[in-house]
Amino acid sequence: MKLCWRTVKKESVLIMPTFGVQLETHYRSGRIIRRFVPMGKILKPVLQECVTPVTCYWCLSLLLRDEEQLMLVFKEIRSPLKMLIPIWKALCAAADEGGGLEECGPDG
Repeated sequence: MKLCWRTVKKESVLIMPTFGVQLETHYRSGRIIRRFVPMGKILKPVLQECVTPVTCYWCLSLLLRDEEQLMLVFKEIRSPLKMLIPIWKALCAAADEGGGLEECGPDG
């Protein structure tokens, strides 16, 4: 039964320019975990390739002010790159609007 509780139904990102980003994880049990990140705390959204001995996938993370580790946007679900790119661009635009970014491009 514990396995069913941990099964993720969906994950979502709600971008509220000037306010912040709300990350939600919905479990099959009905439990919802919400995390809010204020826009002023986001230094840069990062799209990175993760490589393991058996697979390769892309993940979207947030580089946060005064934090040592990146915060994963999607913790459980591995979304395809063509779905992550528009989200990454929207996060870049919102963070730039809030004054959090100097540059948000493919190499910088």
